[in-house]
Amino acid sequence: MQKQKRSLALSILLFSGVMAVTPAARADDTPPPPDAPSRHTEAPPDAPPNTAADAPVSSQAKSNGFIEDSHLNLLFRSYTEHDDLKGAGKKDAWVLGAQAVFESGYTKGLIGLGGDVSLFGAFKLNGGMGAGNRVHVGTDGGGSNQLAWAYPGVWDVKARVSNTVLKYGQQLFDNPFLVPHDNRALPPTYRGFSLASNEIKNLTLKAGTVDAVLARGMTTTSQLLTEYGGTHVSRFTYFGGDWTRGDDTAVSLYGSVANNVWQQYYLTATQSIGDPKSIRWTGSLNYYYTSAIGDKLQGPINNNAYSLALAGTHGAHTVQVAFQQIVSDQTFDYMGQSAGDYLSNSLDVDYNQPHEKSLSLSYTLNLKEYGVPGLKFTLWTAYGWGADGSNMAYGGSSQAAKYMVGGQPIGGTHYEVGVIPSYTVPDGKFKNTSVKFYYMHHHSNSPYYPDGTSDVYRLMVNVPVNVF
Repeated sequence: MQKQKRSLALSILLFSGVMAVTPAARADDTPPPPDAPSRHTEAPPDAPPNTAADAPVSSQAKSNGFIEDSHLNLLFRSYTEHDDLKGAGKKDAWVLGAQAVFESGYTKGLIGLGGDVSLFGAFKLNGGMGAGNRVHVGTDGGGSNQLAWAYPGVWDVKARVSNTVLKYGQQLFDNPFLVPHDNRALPPTYRGFSLASNEIKNLTLKAGTVDAVLARGMTTTSQLLTEYGGTHVSRFTYFGGDWTRGDDTAVSLYGSVANNVWQQYYLTATQSIGDPKSIRWTGSLNYYYTSAIGDKLQGPINNNAYSLALAGTHGAHTVQVAFQQIVSDQTFDYMGQSAGDYLSNSLDVDYNQPHEKSLSLSYTLNLKEYGVPGLKFTLWTAYGWGADGSNMAYGGSSQAAKYMVGGQPIGGTHYEVGVIPSYTVPDGKFKNTSVKFYYMHHHSNSPYYPDGTSDVYRLMVNVPVNVF
């Protein structure tokens, strides 16, 4: 089945103009909902920027109170998509989504207490049984004919000591494994604990554990699943941190455990030099190691996956080239409903099959340099080769069938091209309102590659409103 993916490389091109590959937003993800935490390696959402020379100022010491520091934000979204899947029909959807999010402040004292609550709602203008999670998902797992739906998308109780925040509830997480794959009318959220600490200057530490997900198109929680293997995960736990030095250097290191399925480690490092007025170079490494643990519910796993990217920015123009490789007999996998693949060539498709290599080239034009702030264009192309699933297909694993396509092991070559023009209102009454159009064409040169030939057209319009 065609996977509609997102690109870390392209998102950085779109939103920063400099290729700093840190745990950030994705290319086909619109701006986060009002209560979403930062998608970058900065302070946790409840902490202000660092103002002291040696350590951050205590956010809790500056608390004005539960009501006094509270906020109500709205996000209205129009999501339209048309997918033409060669040999597999067409999928159409047009859904209007709305998110109303109330975030409390914290009570005064050494330990501050608070809570957040939201209402997510959607109204379908187009899309039926074949639209899947582009619309409301029925009890059979497919798209339903339901016209409208609403539910509490985010709710949590929280406590803060100094610059450390502990939350429990249904949340939008901000870590490399569980960042929501927000490319529908409403984003997915996960249920569990999260901890974010910014006690040390330039260093953010994070940890958490989840046991359920409120998936895209659904109104009740369901079990956690791996994205490609479709394996049930009873609990997923993560830990790690992000370190930055100015605007030039960023390093993130995280580990995670999917109970009885895998343990996975993630490292990213980015370094920039130079000035965009002449030329600014940015190099980045993304690396994952995944191995099976416990009952090995998804079979044997011993997977190394990495990408290397180099970008150059001169004024309004940014060009990036990226190479990616999967060094394994298994598909590189991650948690379902998440944007949990930060490899540079996670684009329309992931280029993540066994032994697969891929090369991508992208270009972004930022019209701010020509007097039109907020207007950007991104174009890209990518080519994948060398995929070979035969060792798993013929290895007698319980997962062997997943490495067969059309009666043969996964293999072949494929390529894609895409373009994303976008405009974000830079100031005024409608500041941060955005319009973004996507066209993505993926072509498979082999009947044995899992992602087939397709054309995707998507239009996302977001209107944020700060009530108080």
